[in-house]
Amino acid sequence: MDGDTIRNESYLKNKRSYSAQPILIKSSPTAFLWGGILPFTSEYRLMAEVPSAKKQSEVISFSYLGKNIFLGAVQKLSAVSSNRILKVSGWRFQYAHKFYLVRHERKAPYGFYVAPLISYSNVHVSIGLNRYYHQTYFDFRNLSENLVIGVQSGKSKHFSTDIYFGMGHKSNTAYYHAGSYHIFQYDTSDFGDFYNGHVSVIFDINIGYRF
Repeated sequence: MDGDTIRNESYLKNKRSYSAQPILIKSSPTAFLWGGILPFTSEYRLMAEVPSAKKQSEVISFSYLGKNIFLGAVQKLSAVSSNRILKVSGWRFQYAHKFYLVRHERKAPYGFYVAPLISYSNVHVSIGLNRYYHQTYFDFRNLSENLVIGVQSGKSKHFSTDIYFGMGHKSNTAYYHAGSYHIFQYDTSDFGDFYNGHVSVIFDINIGYRF
């Protein structure tokens, strides 16, 4: 009986150590203020984090990019004419592979981590309703590769907080669509060094729900 008890206790201990890891569905409250690559966009993000090993996880994110919520309010209050109203729409895709720096008894998706993060954004901006309806718009594209350091905590039973900071390389390009068949690359030199530079600095906060 003693041998059986020891065997059963060891089995239960291992079962607890390698229990199922939670899946997190997340979104970012900070992305509403600054989304994608432009200050006049808001980002509505949906993320899923799925553990792929005891100390690793995969993160996939897809976002809709629309006109910044504050800019829309300002335009309404200032009664901007229809030929100056901004119409904004786009999307963003992100992927990260997290390596969690956790103690032996802990496991993903909680604790400190490092992760390579790839992001691609595409945003269409029309100035004026007439241009918008005639498919005349600026096409802004951004590709960035970053290394981030962050921490994810889950003190409550279901909710978690993910905060990270990182740096990397970015490439911004812009095109002008003058109708359906006239497309040419736009000179972004007037946008300044912040837009045209290749150093990417990112900071974000994501709120998650555990399943």
